[in-house]
Amino acid sequence: MTSEEINRDKLIEILAIAKNQRILYGENEELDIEDYAGLSAEQLVLLRDEIDNLNKDARALKRWIDDRIRGLLTNKVMRFGNRVFRGRNSSKLVPYDDEKVIEFLGEDWKAAIRPQFRTTAIKAIAEERGLNPKVILESLFERVETENLEVNPLNKSPKFIQEKLSDSDNKIIDI
Repeated sequence: MTSEEINRDKLIEILAIAKNQRILYGENEELDIEDYAGLSAEQLVLLRDEIDNLNKDARALKRWIDDRIRGLLTNKVMRFGNRVFRGRNSSKLVPYDDEKVIEFLGEDWKAAIRPQFRTTAIKAIAEERGLNPKVILESLFERVETENLEVNPLNKSPKFIQEKLSDSDNKIIDI
Protein backbone atom coordinates (compact mmCIF):
# COMPACT_ATOMS: atom_id res chain seq x y z
CA MET A 1 0.00 0.00 0.00
CA THR A 2 1.45 3.35 -1.01
CA SER A 3 1.18 6.61 0.90
CA GLU A 4 -1.27 7.88 -1.72
CA GLU A 5 -3.61 5.00 -0.84
CA ILE A 6 -3.95 6.17 2.77
CA ASN A 7 -7.21 8.10 2.77
CA ARG A 8 -10.59 8.25 4.49
CA ASP A 9 -11.91 5.23 2.56
CA LYS A 10 -8.97 3.10 3.72
CA LEU A 11 -9.48 4.33 7.28
CA ILE A 12 -13.19 3.40 7.16
CA GLU A 13 -12.21 -0.08 5.92
CA ILE A 14 -9.77 -0.54 8.83
CA LEU A 15 -12.32 0.88 11.30
CA ALA A 16 -14.87 -1.70 10.13
CA ILE A 17 -12.37 -4.47 10.87
CA ALA A 18 -11.62 -2.98 14.31
CA LYS A 19 -15.35 -2.64 15.10
CA ASN A 20 -16.06 -6.24 14.10
CA GLN A 21 -13.21 -7.47 16.31
CA ARG A 22 -14.46 -5.37 19.24
CA ILE A 23 -17.96 -6.80 18.84
CA LEU A 24 -16.73 -10.39 18.47
CA TYR A 25 -13.94 -10.44 21.07
CA GLY A 26 -14.72 -7.59 23.47
CA GLU A 27 -13.09 -4.25 24.17
CA ASN A 28 -10.22 -5.62 26.22
CA GLU A 29 -8.69 -7.68 23.41
CA GLU A 30 -5.86 -6.26 21.31
CA LEU A 31 -6.68 -5.65 17.66
CA ASP A 32 -5.41 -8.20 15.16
CA ILE A 33 -5.20 -6.45 11.79
CA GLU A 34 -2.54 -8.51 10.00
CA ASP A 35 -3.35 -7.14 6.53
CA TYR A 36 -2.05 -3.75 7.65
CA ALA A 37 0.82 -4.85 9.92
CA GLY A 38 3.43 -4.04 7.25
CA LEU A 39 2.62 -0.34 6.98
CA SER A 40 5.61 2.00 7.05
CA ALA A 41 6.02 4.71 9.69
CA GLU A 42 5.00 7.33 7.11
CA GLN A 43 1.84 5.41 6.24
CA LEU A 44 0.97 4.95 9.91
CA VAL A 45 1.43 8.70 10.51
CA LEU A 46 -0.84 9.47 7.55
CA LEU A 47 -3.40 6.99 8.85
CA ARG A 48 -3.19 8.56 12.29
CA ASP A 49 -3.68 12.05 10.77
CA GLU A 50 -6.75 10.75 8.95
CA ILE A 51 -8.10 9.46 12.29
CA ASP A 52 -7.60 12.95 13.80
CA ASN A 53 -9.49 14.50 10.88
CA LEU A 54 -12.29 11.94 11.21
CA ASN A 55 -12.56 12.68 14.96
CA LYS A 56 -12.88 16.43 14.26
CA ASP A 57 -15.54 15.80 11.63
CA ALA A 58 -17.42 13.41 13.94
CA ARG A 59 -17.39 15.96 16.81
CA ALA A 60 -18.68 18.69 14.46
CA LEU A 61 -21.44 16.37 13.25
CA LYS A 62 -22.36 15.43 16.83
CA ARG A 63 -22.63 19.14 17.78
CA TRP A 64 -24.88 19.70 14.74
CA ILE A 65 -27.07 16.72 15.74
CA ASP A 66 -27.22 17.87 19.38
CA ASP A 67 -28.32 21.33 18.22
CA ARG A 68 -31.16 19.77 16.21
CA ILE A 69 -32.22 17.51 19.10
CA ARG A 70 -32.06 20.49 21.48
CA GLY A 71 -34.30 22.48 19.12
CA LEU A 72 -36.83 19.65 18.96
CA LEU A 73 -36.79 19.02 22.71
CA THR A 74 -36.84 22.55 24.16
CA ASN A 75 -38.64 22.18 27.51
CA LYS A 76 -39.37 18.55 26.64
CA VAL A 77 -37.94 15.19 27.54
CA MET A 78 -37.64 11.92 25.61
CA ARG A 79 -36.62 8.47 26.74
CA PHE A 80 -34.58 6.48 24.24
CA GLY A 81 -33.73 3.06 25.65
CA ASN A 82 -32.00 3.67 28.96
CA ARG A 83 -31.10 7.26 28.12
CA VAL A 84 -33.10 10.41 28.71
CA PHE A 85 -32.73 13.41 26.39
CA ARG A 86 -33.84 16.67 27.96
CA GLY A 87 -33.91 20.07 26.26
CA ARG A 88 -33.47 22.63 28.95
CA ASN A 89 -33.35 26.40 28.97
CA SER A 90 -30.93 28.02 31.33
CA SER A 91 -29.40 31.43 31.70
CA LYS A 92 -25.98 32.87 32.33
CA LEU A 93 -24.62 36.28 33.17
CA VAL A 94 -22.75 38.04 30.36
CA PRO A 95 -20.93 41.33 31.01
CA TYR A 96 -22.31 44.43 29.30
CA ASP A 97 -18.76 45.73 29.03
CA ASP A 98 -15.67 43.76 30.08
CA GLU A 99 -13.70 46.92 30.77
CA LYS A 100 -16.32 48.23 33.24
CA VAL A 101 -16.19 44.95 35.17
CA ILE A 102 -12.39 45.05 35.30
CA GLU A 103 -12.53 48.72 36.34
CA PHE A 104 -14.92 47.83 39.18
CA LEU A 105 -12.68 44.97 40.33
CA GLY A 106 -9.49 47.05 40.37
CA GLU A 107 -6.74 45.23 42.25
CA ASP A 108 -9.11 42.36 43.08
CA TRP A 109 -9.37 41.24 39.45
CA LYS A 110 -7.23 38.12 39.97
CA ALA A 111 -9.76 36.68 42.42
CA ALA A 112 -12.65 37.12 40.01
CA ILE A 113 -11.28 36.14 36.60
CA ARG A 114 -10.35 32.49 35.88
CA PRO A 115 -10.58 32.72 32.69
CA GLN A 116 -14.19 33.97 32.77
CA PHE A 117 -15.62 36.40 35.28
CA ARG A 118 -16.53 34.55 38.50
CA THR A 119 -19.76 36.12 39.72
CA THR A 120 -19.42 34.61 43.20
CA ALA A 121 -16.07 36.38 43.61
CA ILE A 122 -17.53 39.65 42.30
CA LYS A 123 -20.37 39.35 44.86
CA ALA A 124 -17.84 38.79 47.65
CA ILE A 125 -15.76 41.79 46.53
CA ALA A 126 -18.90 43.97 46.46
CA GLU A 127 -19.81 42.85 50.00
CA GLU A 128 -16.25 43.59 51.22
CA ARG A 129 -16.64 47.10 49.83
CA GLY A 130 -20.00 47.52 51.56
CA LEU A 131 -21.99 47.47 48.30
CA ASN A 132 -25.10 45.52 47.41
CA PRO A 133 -23.85 42.51 45.38
CA LYS A 134 -27.15 42.11 43.49
CA VAL A 135 -27.08 45.72 42.34
CA ILE A 136 -23.46 45.40 41.25
CA LEU A 137 -24.17 42.22 39.25
CA GLU A 138 -27.25 43.79 37.63
CA SER A 139 -25.22 46.85 36.65
CA LEU A 140 -22.32 44.87 35.19
CA PHE A 141 -24.00 41.79 33.68
CA GLU A 142 -27.04 40.91 31.61
CA ARG A 143 -28.82 37.58 31.93
CA VAL A 144 -28.77 35.68 28.64
CA GLU A 145 -31.02 32.67 28.01
CA THR A 146 -29.26 29.60 26.68
CA GLU A 147 -30.46 26.19 25.58
CA ASN A 148 -28.89 23.02 26.83
CA LEU A 149 -29.24 19.33 25.95
CA GLU A 150 -28.78 16.84 28.75
CA VAL A 151 -28.28 13.14 28.03
CA ASN A 152 -28.43 10.98 31.16
CA PRO A 153 -29.10 7.36 32.02
CA LEU A 154 -32.75 6.90 33.00
CA ASN A 155 -31.85 5.91 36.57
CA LYS A 156 -29.82 9.14 37.05
CA SER A 157 -32.56 11.44 35.78
CA PRO A 158 -34.76 13.39 38.22
CA LYS A 159 -37.52 11.28 39.77
CA PHE A 160 -40.35 13.28 38.16
CA ILE A 161 -38.84 12.56 34.73
CA GLN A 162 -38.40 8.87 35.55
CA GLU A 163 -42.07 8.68 36.54
CA LYS A 164 -43.26 10.45 33.39
CA LEU A 165 -41.15 8.22 31.16
CA SER A 166 -41.64 4.93 33.01
CA ASP A 167 -43.90 3.43 30.34
CA SER A 168 -42.80 5.28 27.22
CA ASP A 169 -39.89 4.90 24.86
CA ASN A 170 -39.13 7.31 21.98
CA LYS A 171 -42.10 9.46 23.05
CA ILE A 172 -41.59 13.19 23.60
CA ILE A 173 -43.19 14.60 26.76
CA ASP A 174 -43.53 18.27 27.71
CA ILE A 175 -42.03 19.21 31.07
